[in-house]
Amino acid sequence: MIHDKYYFMPALLQTKKIKQEHFENLVAVAFIDGFLDEEETIFLTEKSEEFGLSEGEAEKIIRQAELLEFIIPKNRVDKEDQLADAVYMSMVNGQVHAKEYELCLQLAQRLGLEPKEVDHMIELITKLWNTPPTGL
Repeated sequence: MIHDKYYFMPALLQTKKIKQEHFENLVAVAFIDGFLDEEETIFLTEKSEEFGLSEGEAEKIIRQAELLEFIIPKNRVDKEDQLADAVYMSMVNGQVHAKEYELCLQLAQRLGLEPKEVDHMIELITKLWNTPPTGL
């Protein structure tokens, strides 16, 4: 017998719930320093729209940032996506603070991923930001 908490949910509701949990995890990472700066807010707004969350749903989650508990995704792709988004979120203001970096390392561990993946993602994002756009 399957004891997955999403087993009996219709697929559309499962997807929405997974995206909401991903957004909640991003808010938790963004709020680790006690506030959301402009870049973090812009990124969260973009992600909430991408995930199909209403403005009200996103605002409610953000208002409860201090109470959020991290939820671990079930598959590797979702785990890597969440870690990548968390790393991006920690870098979006142009620097990775020690507290944010430590959180990303802890996040990687909780997700069952290697801590070195955090450094690899930081390296990749830095390269992306420092590479001029091509074909323009």
